Amino acid sequence: MKKLSQKTTTIQEKPIQDRLRHASCIKVESALRNKVDLNLSWYDVHGEEQSQKYTISAGSVIEF
Repeated sequence: MKKLSQKTTTIQEKPIQDRLRHASCIKVESALRNKVDLNLSWYDVHGEEQSQKYTISAGSVIEF
């Protein structure tokens, strides 16, 4: 029986401002009380879609 190896790619954590510049899709997952949960998607240099989740606290400012 041949054993299959799994290839794991880790996404480098970057500040939300950097991810916003390259985002192809921005989803608001939830907006409760004093925080907003966002899921940002983008395409990497190989054309594969990547995503990362962020939580924005009340009073935070982000620029699009």
